[in-house]
Amino acid sequence: MTRQITVKVRETTLLAPEILRVILAPEQASRLDFQPGQYISIHHNGQERYFSIANAPRPNGELELHIRRLPGNDFTHYVFERMSCGDPLSVSGPFGMFTLRPPVGRRLIFVAGGTGFAPIKSFVEHHLESGARPPLSLYRGARSGADLYLDDLCREWQRRRLIEYIPVLSEAEEDTAWQGRKGLVHEAVVADQPRLGDCEIYACGPPAMITALRTSLLGRGLPPGQFHSEGG
Repeated sequence: MTRQITVKVRETTLLAPEILRVILAPEQASRLDFQPGQYISIHHNGQERYFSIANAPRPNGELELHIRRLPGNDFTHYVFERMSCGDPLSVSGPFGMFTLRPPVGRRLIFVAGGTGFAPIKSFVEHHLESGARPPLSLYRGARSGADLYLDDLCREWQRRRLIEYIPVLSEAEEDTAWQGRKGLVHEAVVADQPRLGDCEIYACGPPAMITALRTSLLGRGLPPGQFHSEGG
């Protein structure tokens, strides 16, 4: 059920030079009930800005957002330059149909680009908290290692053997320290997953990434109903 509530900024953390994590704390009586993958709107100066929720539902109702600074955007300028802990914000939600389908035993493959990692992170958290254990692979596409914000968290999931983590850099030649996969993330998914019939794909990121991924996977035999996406 969609609601409009007031929240307060509880915490901000710079995750990358142009990406800020913002934790919003609602009053317990006015929390939003959402599903992993959904998003909210923030009301600011008569306009609405939309952001995916980057955490699985928590008992305290907190909402985690990953906000990228956009040149000339009044709201992101406010977030990065003026917003402080304790500031109130008016938010509405939840919105969106980009949610996890009931498990049917297929291998889960999550693909994220940029701040499209936010709803994918909520999926992973929910999956791990639920105790479900079908095989789970997380692919992340980025230009450089600096763009892989929260990379340590993903590597910790992999170290604990909770997921398979595959980061892929498209401009790796400029990162001499990079020892991982190189190229485009959709090409890595296609190369690694020859048996697409038993996969369920969830992808979020730039429209060009989503289009290339969908076209490649459906062309290789992935049933259309097993591809789920939202641009971000």
